Amino acid sequence: MSPKYFVARYNRASVQQITDMIGWEAGKGKTFDVFKALVLYPDNIINEKKIFRAWLMITKVIKVSVCGKMSLFPKGRGGPPTYAKIWKLNSCTPGMIAFGVTSIIFMLSPDQEFSGDGIGAISLIPYHTVFRAMKRFFIIKWTHGRIKAIVGQINGYVFNNAMLLRRRGQ
Repeated sequence: MSPKYFVARYNRASVQQITDMIGWEAGKGKTFDVFKALVLYPDNIINEKKIFRAWLMITKVIKVSVCGKMSLFPKGRGGPPTYAKIWKLNSCTPGMIAFGVTSIIFMLSPDQEFSGDGIGAISLIPYHTVFRAMKRFFIIKWTHGRIKAIVGQINGYVFNNAMLLRRRGQ
């Protein structure tokens, strides 16, 4: 996807490909179903057995939020301590993953700022409901083999460098 789609003031509602990625239709934000967001599925094809196998974009959002934006680059070092280091994080929680999904939906939505009431001003997407649905999904499915494998991949991507540095005493 083009980086211009992620600029705050970009009119994402005008690009059908973007609105299709999150399953949003104008005027139907209140009935938004996060499980129909194509961005959660590999090859953007809805298949319940493959939900969250397209985990990389979500994982990058989580990694940037807890490890800093430079953590996406191989030689990203220096700067203040990351939240992962301050809070001694070494694995994701259902809430962290729900945050990542909600953030991706928001970034691809036509909304340009995150309102305090949790409902998109333009899209009418109830972000608070998206977050709760995702968190509930992961809490309920946390011990399911497929979800455990996906969470393991997410943890490996987000915390691999942080765990290596802790082992070395840095």
